[in-house]
Amino acid sequence: MARASRKDVVKICGDRFLTPAQRMRAAKKAIRENPRNLPSLGRIPRNAPGMPPDRRTRMALLTSTLWKPGRELHIAFMGGHATVRRKIHDYANQWMEHANIRFVFDNSPKAEIRIAFEDDGSWSYLGTDALGIPKNRATMNYGWLTPATDDAEYSRVVLHEFGHALGCIHEHEHPTNGIPWDREKVYAHYKQTDGWSRAEVDAQLFSRYSKTETNFSEFDRKSIMLYAIPDSLTIGDYEVGWNRVLSANDKAFIARIYPKSVPGAVELDVNGAAVAADIGAVGEEDLFAFRVPKTARYEVGTTGGTDLVMMLLGPDSQTRLVADDDDSGPGLNPMIREVLMPGRYWARVRHYSKTGKGKYSIAVKSMKL
Repeated sequence: MARASRKDVVKICGDRFLTPAQRMRAAKKAIRENPRNLPSLGRIPRNAPGMPPDRRTRMALLTSTLWKPGRELHIAFMGGHATVRRKIHDYANQWMEHANIRFVFDNSPKAEIRIAFEDDGSWSYLGTDALGIPKNRATMNYGWLTPATDDAEYSRVVLHEFGHALGCIHEHEHPTNGIPWDREKVYAHYKQTDGWSRAEVDAQLFSRYSKTETNFSEFDRKSIMLYAIPDSLTIGDYEVGWNRVLSANDKAFIARIYPKSVPGAVELDVNGAAVAADIGAVGEEDLFAFRVPKTARYEVGTTGGTDLVMMLLGPDSQTRLVADDDDSGPGLNPMIREVLMPGRYWARVRHYSKTGKGKYSIAVKSMKL
């Protein structure tokens, strides 16, 4: 089958993937960048299909890619026309109106985001995955923007790629997208327009992130991270036009994952009274801290009717995982019992469901060895 002419090709962004070695290096840097990137493995079976047996590899695959809120991200252009660079700057900055992130277009040799203009489509690595790319290589590319490109296309493409740079996935890979693809028509279409194999179409369009590995809100048909879906490629009457601006949900979501203020840890006293807490908003995560005075066995757990997951981190580090748990406590509560050395520890608690909320209590007790 002949490939369609370039002017007929629908211009979409393809996912960029790190190599396994890059993934491991990037995961370590992501956790140092933002401790919340450390994944909880409590609900993932040890023998999950397709999951590498090594725990470190599994954690690398599931590590989030969010920058630290309040972070300055330096941006360098690797060529490009002055008009194109100016328009990229102007549209990218719209994200800063809602996220606690600052873009600094200073062409620093140490820039985290490096923008090229190769004839290679438009794409970007996800969030902190950029830290796994050598400094002499691009982390973002614009393959079809020119000084003559209209502003609507600049808005669509630049906002989309900088959404990736902030860690946002494609909306069609949303865990609950519900898109009724006509798979055989999709395979045929992208074989003709882009020369993609069936495996490439599976990876770029049909794969979904799991609910355990993403920060997500409800599926948003108006999201800037969703590309047009023609009715001809779906079953029934289902289509989505081109989204060219940030949706209300895009703005709310990015404000939640990059909040203007980050609350500190709530202090717990070993053998003290349980502390009442509340997952009051969807996607919220609570952080608690306590100090271990001497080596002993300790129990950290929650009580109440809310289904929770907990991670224990330390000593004296929010990026060193001691243990994580889901349902070892009463009901749907997590409970961790570990021998701990002296030092400061942190317990991170979230609802098992990314859309769940609820009240609970948490306490720390010392036990006999």
